Amino acid sequence: MKFEFLLGKRAIGSAYSKDYTEWAESLLYENVDSENVAILASMGYERDPDPEEIETYFQKCLKDLGLAVPLDKDALKIYAQALCELIISGELEPEQGVGMLEGFFRASDYEAIYSIWDGLSEDLWMVNDREICYFNSGLTSENKSSYIKDVAAQFIILLDTELPDRFFFLSSCPECGYIGESGLEVIEKPLIPKQLFKLIYGRGQNQRAICSKCKRPFPNNMSDYEGRKQYLSKKC
Repeated sequence: MKFEFLLGKRAIGSAYSKDYTEWAESLLYENVDSENVAILASMGYERDPDPEEIETYFQKCLKDLGLAVPLDKDALKIYAQALCELIISGELEPEQGVGMLEGFFRASDYEAIYSIWDGLSEDLWMVNDREICYFNSGLTSENKSSYIKDVAAQFIILLDTELPDRFFFLSSCPECGYIGESGLEVIEKPLIPKQLFKLIYGRGQNQRAICSKCKRPFPNNMSDYEGRKQYLSKKC
């Protein structure tokens, strides 16, 4: 168990006793000389180790080793990057990696950057079940493994990129190259005033997103891998 993995699991709330004891055991294999590390590792052989005792010796190990637990936000970022690197290298099966990363959105108190994995997880389910997707254009049941690896590689870049506050409100137009917030175009144009239309039908007129510059319908938003790819090619 790598230290950054343990910290990430702590931040998510999914760290179990065995994670701590496996981390301590890995340190012993690295010839770390600490009685507290040895005690923590030995708890892995107990049938039902006491969580409070595990935490007590974990804190003692940190003190022995001169280590500190970062803020949850930083721990999540480190863990997410490490998981992405495992996906790219093939050490972690891509769909399994997405299953682990999708929980980061909730664990981060819905930090927008992690919504990428939430959307990809939903699209994978849709592609596997119905051969359609909503957020990731180009994703298919045939290319899903390579697609996930591409998203993972892109995500590592995004983590180290200073993104604007309204990043996920932006769109990238594949036709004219414009990057900015999209406009809206009414696609129903009845011969009656819109207020009367809403009164009669109980809803507003249907609209679609368009590029604010060239008016092309449905530019790629930043929930889409292709939209982010275009953004990074221009901004980085």
